[in-house]
Amino acid sequence: MSRIDDLGRQLAEERAAFVDALEAVDLELATVPGVVEEWSVRDLVVHVAFWAEHASRALALASGARGAEFAYDTAQTDAMNARLLEEARSISPSAAVERESAAYDALAAAVAALDPALLGQRLGNGDTVEEVIVYDGPEHYREHTEHLRAWFGEEPDDEEPE
Repeated sequence: MSRIDDLGRQLAEERAAFVDALEAVDLELATVPGVVEEWSVRDLVVHVAFWAEHASRALALASGARGAEFAYDTAQTDAMNARLLEEARSISPSAAVERESAAYDALAAAVAALDPALLGQRLGNGDTVEEVIVYDGPEHYREHTEHLRAWFGEEPDDEEPE
C-alpha cells in the first residue's frame, strides 16, 4: 500500500467514525452549545468542514507549484475558529452536514490524486504536505469524534464500558 493510499484510508476511517458519532446525535440538540465549550454539534460539523477545506486548499497550492503561498500560522487558529463559529451559527444543521460531506469528498479526492513526491514538500508555513493532510484530516476528525462521543455519553472505542 502506498503512503497516499494509507493517508486516504486513515482519512476515510476517521471520517466514518465521525459520521457514526453524528448519527447518535439527537436532532433537537444539534444547535445546543456545549460539545466543545460554546460550540454546538452544528458548529462542530462546520468547523470540521472548514479544516478539511483548508487542507484541500493546501494540496491545490502544492499541486500547482504554489505551496509557498500556504502561509497558515497556528497563532491564527483561535481567531479563525472565532470567525467560523459566527458563520456556523448562521446555517442550518442540514447545511452544515452537506458542507462537511462536500469538504470531505474534495479532500479525499485531492489526497487520492496527489503526486506522492509532494508529500514531503514544505509549504509556506513550514509544514509538509503530509503533515497538513494528517492534522486537518484524520487527526481532526478523530479529535472531534471523541468530543461528540463524550458529549453524548459514549465510551471511547478503546475502553471497556463500566
